[in-house]
Amino acid sequence: MTRPLIDILSAHIAEQQGQRIQVDTLLRHATTADPTLLGDPSARTRLAEALTKLATDGAIQLPKARKGWDDRTQPPLPRWIGKTTARSTVARPADRVWPQALEQAATIASRPDEHDLLERIAVWLRDNPHPEPAPIEERSLEILDDEKALATHTPKRLFTSGALNLNLLACYPTPVPFPSQYIPGTGDPRLLVTENNATFHSLLTIARSLDPASRPSLHIGWGSGNQFPASITALTLLDPLPTAAYYFGDLDVAGLRIAANAAVTAEQNNLPALRPAAALYRWLLTHGTPRPDKSNSGITDPKPLTTWLPDDLRSAAANLIATRQRIPQERLGLRALRADAALLIQAVS
Repeated sequence: MTRPLIDILSAHIAEQQGQRIQVDTLLRHATTADPTLLGDPSARTRLAEALTKLATDGAIQLPKARKGWDDRTQPPLPRWIGKTTARSTVARPADRVWPQALEQAATIASRPDEHDLLERIAVWLRDNPHPEPAPIEERSLEILDDEKALATHTPKRLFTSGALNLNLLACYPTPVPFPSQYIPGTGDPRLLVTENNATFHSLLTIARSLDPASRPSLHIGWGSGNQFPASITALTLLDPLPTAAYYFGDLDVAGLRIAANAAVTAEQNNLPALRPAAALYRWLLTHGTPRPDKSNSGITDPKPLTTWLPDDLRSAAANLIATRQRIPQERLGLRALRADAALLIQAVS
């Protein structure tokens, strides 16, 4: 069932910080929330009637001057509306005693959609005193009868204020897995992730060719380029669980930015620290031929990108960035790895 247009407008207006709201922006929001407005010949009339009702109720102010109206099409619509401090005529739900876990959120909630969310969560908490953590989409379907609805609430004030959180609802965003292969070996399991697919295959080939009695216990993963800063949280899905994580990417602005961002994500999620596969980067700087870096539009301070590297590599990497050059990781290909297979062991030591 489509939400009434006046409710859609009221909720959006209440969320705006400024006192003046452009009606074309309001209309775009309304058509997003209620796609039936698109192509509806009566949409303009419905919008005009809803705005008139809000103005009559004292919820908004309409322009008084003629220039504040668009009358090129009938009925005329205001070009902008003004927020008022008048109390909404929407009836506030009767006072009720909320579960302790929802008391803070209840003091913030003032809109019908917020109270509806809290009512649904209260019922779910009552019926599920000891829930097993589940993916957010499953919990959303369980509480709100819509697998995507909960994700639309998390950027809003009940969640951003900290009054509600996913831990309360025993759910979590599911990480996007990155492709990986496990090669049994000695010692604690480790993870080595590459930026590009070709290097993933070459390292995997070399790892499988090593003597199982001496090679490290290792997951080889492909980070899929820019996706890795988000997908690194999927490390927790690997079995056996890695105790250390290493990364090897292109020596350029884009590659170092991926590594730096993924390292931050790992730290924020209490994962093993993401370390550079220093032996592999060192080989690139020794044997690689720099070439123009299209991902470098002019970096004035390379430090945020190079700090992640070990001390002895930072200066050379910073020089590459300063001269807008790069060395692709594919330079360390299968032939070079065959010639010095110990590089792989050194990379994760």
